[in-house]
Amino acid sequence: MAIGILGAGSWGWTLAHIILKRERSNNNDKIFIWTRDEKVSKSINEHGVNPKRFPDFPIYNGRVYATTSLEEVFSNCEIILVAVSVSSVREVIRSASRFIEGNHIIVSTSKGFEKNTGKRVSEIIKEESCCRKIGVLSGPNLAREILEGSPSAAVVASNIREVQEKVYSAMHSPLFRIYTSYDVVGVELGGALKNIYAIAAGIADGLGFKVNSLAFLLSRAASEMMRLGVMFGAKRETFFGISGIGDLFATASSDLSRNRRFGKLLVAGKKPEEALKEIGEVVEGYWTTHVAFSMSVELGIKLNIVSTLYKIIFLGYDIPTAIRELLHAEVKEEF
Repeated sequence: MAIGILGAGSWGWTLAHIILKRERSNNNDKIFIWTRDEKVSKSINEHGVNPKRFPDFPIYNGRVYATTSLEEVFSNCEIILVAVSVSSVREVIRSASRFIEGNHIIVSTSKGFEKNTGKRVSEIIKEESCCRKIGVLSGPNLAREILEGSPSAAVVASNIREVQEKVYSAMHSPLFRIYTSYDVVGVELGGALKNIYAIAAGIADGLGFKVNSLAFLLSRAASEMMRLGVMFGAKRETFFGISGIGDLFATASSDLSRNRRFGKLLVAGKKPEEALKEIGEVVEGYWTTHVAFSMSVELGIKLNIVSTLYKIIFLGYDIPTAIRELLHAEVKEEF
């Protein structure tokens, strides 16, 4: 089996490790990992080391081949995992579209919304290619923890059972359990929206709030995610599963999360642009906050936490003032 990965960043490199440890792995398996960076490609092929992401977790067995050619990936692989930033997805899929055929399975592992359109990644893939065997993979997946051998899980969602089964076969292991779902919208929205609330958790931690406050925040976050998701046709129960509250809890609780660190930097006095620069990697929750706020206004849904973060990040509200307004918001029925 040959599997392609688009993107050699932190998550793309982690996906390669996950696939090599899958339950049904054998020495004939090959991974084609695409990167724009010739130096990264050369280092992976010659030394088994990704010099920019997790160089302390090399792959020496010769089963991972890096390339800067999208054609090479698509001509050799049936399953393609998309692990580039959301802002790059449209450009990459458009460039690859002439190599995509009907038998290809393309699975988004990127979490977020496109900045200018608010589109989910699976929607972008469908718009920019002939591929119809599309899936999404999401869950509580902090890359370093997975590389260190800590058990984790994810959900693969697709309208097509074949996609679910083939991704399961390609990735499932005792340390990375794969569950299946038909709720593409719910799984994808959970993965995108939780980034917003991880920023909120970072702010709460930076302000010195305790466990009660975090539990309160995450409970209300799950409710907001569910209410917005249902408006787009997602199932309520999806948001209380691995790709919903599971992913939310992991991202909001760990300083390995870029979104959480971003929130803490805001409390420390950094402007949003300064915080983004200091982190040095994509903070998907930044633009996701903007998109989710616009969606809530358009749909007439009140999302108090999203609204508060929008004020802080994009309108320059003082954090203590914004939090005070949030805590004085009208209280209604829980659900």
